[in-house]
Amino acid sequence: MRSARGSRLACLALGLALLGSACSWPRQDAGQDGVRGGTLRVVTTDVIEGLDTAITYTPFELAIARTYARTLYGYDLSAPPDQVTTPVADIAAGLPQVSADQRSYTFTLRPGVRYAPPVNREVTATDFITAIERFSDDSMPRRLAPSAGQQYANLIVGAEAFAAGKAERISGLAAPDARTLKITLVQPAGDLLSILTLALFAPVPREYAAHYAVGPNYDGHVVGSGPYTVNSYIPGRLIVLDRNLNWDAATDPLRRRAWVDRIQVRLGVSSRSIQQAIDHQQADLSLDSHVPQARLAALRADPELARRLSVNPTACLWFLTLGTHRAAGAIADVRVRQAVNYAIDKVAYRDAVAGRYTPNGELASTILAPGSLGYRPYDLYPTPGSRGDPAKAKALLAEAGYPNGLTLGFTTFGSGNHAAATKPIQESLARAGIDLKVKRYEGNDVWFKSLAVPAKRLEHQLGYNAWCPDYLGDNGRGTIVPQYDGRLLNPNVGATPASTTTRP
Repeated sequence: MRSARGSRLACLALGLALLGSACSWPRQDAGQDGVRGGTLRVVTTDVIEGLDTAITYTPFELAIARTYARTLYGYDLSAPPDQVTTPVADIAAGLPQVSADQRSYTFTLRPGVRYAPPVNREVTATDFITAIERFSDDSMPRRLAPSAGQQYANLIVGAEAFAAGKAERISGLAAPDARTLKITLVQPAGDLLSILTLALFAPVPREYAAHYAVGPNYDGHVVGSGPYTVNSYIPGRLIVLDRNLNWDAATDPLRRRAWVDRIQVRLGVSSRSIQQAIDHQQADLSLDSHVPQARLAALRADPELARRLSVNPTACLWFLTLGTHRAAGAIADVRVRQAVNYAIDKVAYRDAVAGRYTPNGELASTILAPGSLGYRPYDLYPTPGSRGDPAKAKALLAEAGYPNGLTLGFTTFGSGNHAAATKPIQESLARAGIDLKVKRYEGNDVWFKSLAVPAKRLEHQLGYNAWCPDYLGDNGRGTIVPQYDGRLLNPNVGATPASTTTRP
């Protein structure tokens, strides 16, 4: 997608501010922090695509799925910071047995993990096979084609043949008995346990799910294996999750404090309305809104409110993609790309995107986000206070043969929170003598009609882009590989939004 040098250009990371209050109508739990009972009222500006784990993929979908979809391995969010990204056993009883050639993994399931009504029974090894077959079967309708999880399923022997309709089963999956699952890989994959934390690999009861098509038809009928299960789902508006009456905290090492009785998630709420709801104690938690700058000082000054204010970082990166192909023109010269790198005022960018809300994102300088294995702070193109260095940028342009500056094409968002990023980027580059010819797209069209379309690569030299790793820790397969290996781009992308796996 771009060169290693170009990728270090302007990787800009934004965190999410979460403001929580006590759950509605709680009762204190003696001798413990937190409360038991009540309803956790969650609000988000995001509108998720669905609840079926076969298509669950975006960060917000994964956050919600954690409440109802357990997996073989997960993350202990209460662990020390240096351990929180290491996968630990969830439904698995412990570490797997691994063959000498590092290709065969044998997992033993923890007993007593039960589905919610109406299924009621214990989770079995075949349920994991069902899950992988559901998101690997391209004959089923889905919003992503190929499935977002197919790149991971293809690590398993026989998965590609199954997805292509050339086999009736995935030969690398076997369940010798109800509590034993064996996975055989095409080649060793040291990150397999991290991959298995994805909700895509959450168990699905075949006899129940067979009555529903993958996707929207199953969304309102998803049965939970975690502490909660779906009570009702109104697409784009509301999710209600009730207690899984069959859940036993003793069998769940990662969710033992799932104490509320109900979780209500309101979708597609404006940032202004979210803040008003929290201020008036009509909501407890926001998944994605910032705290207004005007409120921050007062919140921090109030001991009780300050205790309930937290900043939860994401691993998402917002960055500029740069053309490197010779036919792209001036941007193919590494000195021009370096000039763009030095010119960007990252602080102005962050503040513009935050708007009237508190800017709390970390200014990134590498393509790996904190929390990723191999990450270390490193800035190849430092500038004073991260405000840009126009003089150095101009010198590089002159060295590249553009002493009077140049014009570059720029693809970006036409509306939404990140549309505000265009102005500081334009102004930063203009100070260095680089003018932008801006082309704006609405929503995901910036990917579906431009950035993710190989045939469109010469229509712009710069693009405003984003990448969220599928999982933390050893996530190079889901970050570095797809960002640098253009062979993973679907050549048919652009015909329909369902034809690409590229996503923010």
